[in-house]
Amino acid sequence: MIKELPYSLGEFTQGAMYYFDHYTTDDLVRLVLNIYLANQQKPISAIVDTGAPWCVLKPALLEKIESRIEPIRPLDRPLYIRGTAYVGWLYHVPIRLEAIFGESLEVGATALIPELPPDEEWLYPNFIGLDGFLNRIRFAVDPASNLFFFGELV
Repeated sequence: MIKELPYSLGEFTQGAMYYFDHYTTDDLVRLVLNIYLANQQKPISAIVDTGAPWCVLKPALLEKIESRIEPIRPLDRPLYIRGTAYVGWLYHVPIRLEAIFGESLEVGATALIPELPPDEEWLYPNFIGLDGFLNRIRFAVDPASNLFFFGELV
């Protein structure tokens, strides 16, 4: 890890954080951020997925953050995640990107929290989607130093 940036954050971004290039033990290269949901003190890991229509959060997170998020509406049609159809609710969820360099940023995101049948277990990670989060910020990636840059969309 670098201790200081070799360049300035400039006008495009206000902060930068490190990202991981693998999610848990899988061998696939990913862009994984530790994010803070709804003023939680402990971060969660989420894969940046520019193909996802919204952020998608593990259903087990709902009981931890339910009092600090706002329901928007139920999905009007199922969302297919890796070939499986899921229904659920869209929520307004504050997500904070904690800066290692510069200033942190909190954004009101739209997130899907799927509803599962009682006997089904959620097998997927959390995802940061394009619509409802990434399209509300400026962002860039420096793969040479594993830095994710972010700033307010002006």
